[in-house]
Amino acid sequence: MTTNNTSLNKRIKCPICSFQFIPEAFHHEKIHFDVVESKGELIKFQNEKHQVIIKPYSIIRDSWVTYCPECGFIIKFAEEIGKKEELGDPSLIEKLSGFKEFGKTYKYNIETQNKPYKDYLDYFIEKVDKVKNRINSALDEIDFIHWGSPYHEWKHDKNFDAFKFLVKFYTNLEDHCNTHVEDPNNKDMQQKIEKLNLPNELNNSMQELRDLRNKIVHEAYEITEEEETKIESGYIQFMYWLVSKYLKPLNLDKIEIEPEYNFIDINKINHEIREFIHLYLGNTLRIKNFDDKFLIPLLNELRIKIENNNLTDN
Repeated sequence: MTTNNTSLNKRIKCPICSFQFIPEAFHHEKIHFDVVESKGELIKFQNEKHQVIIKPYSIIRDSWVTYCPECGFIIKFAEEIGKKEELGDPSLIEKLSGFKEFGKTYKYNIETQNKPYKDYLDYFIEKVDKVKNRINSALDEIDFIHWGSPYHEWKHDKNFDAFKFLVKFYTNLEDHCNTHVEDPNNKDMQQKIEKLNLPNELNNSMQELRDLRNKIVHEAYEITEEEETKIESGYIQFMYWLVSKYLKPLNLDKIEIEPEYNFIDINKINHEIREFIHLYLGNTLRIKNFDDKFLIPLLNELRIKIENNNLTDN
């Protein structure tokens, strides 16, 4: 498919009423017609006939169709253009629907043209994709495999218990502190956690997990069911904090629609943002009761409107 260089003018000017507009949509029209040939005079000589027949250099096979919203005039642009091209192997003339001219064989090489102007759908998709790419780039800063794989293994592998998960989570937390805390070599883990400037509740939770981890490592200690719940809750709280930390700077609640694109519905963009975050984090974190425990509180914090809690099920 060839790419057209769309005019710097993003609007079509109607050739009838001169109204300038962004097309609402383009429709595909399949064109069926025979090529109009140019024919010279038919000359007969004895039992032979001779006539010059020349096919046009280009043919139009399909078209993009839209209309002027002011006067209703139908406007068409070529979508598939066939240009005359010499065949290297004359024996392919029938297979490739070729033809002869001036002792040579030719065929029409069809090239597809993109829509000459963007329509409403193109601008909407472009806007949504830009927001999604920003979200994706921000969340890619978090190594979810690094954080999420041990949790998934804990929940799905009987040989990977809460103790192994806690040790792995603590190691990951320590790595995170060493890369985000100033002068980590001169601080113990308690100080490092404090320097992350976590919310009070989360800071207390991480300190409790630190104490529990040290107790298990240095003593013969068996984790209770209540402590397992605290471990899982601490992990979810930390991941929530980490995700919100990277998403908040994006100001997803303040997406602006330029005046000339007022046909874009911000509510529909918000819907796509919610679905994308749901898909990305839901499939990555695999937290049980993900919507209630994680997603809905996150969307509320990011001030992304939730319509009737209408979220895709996990």
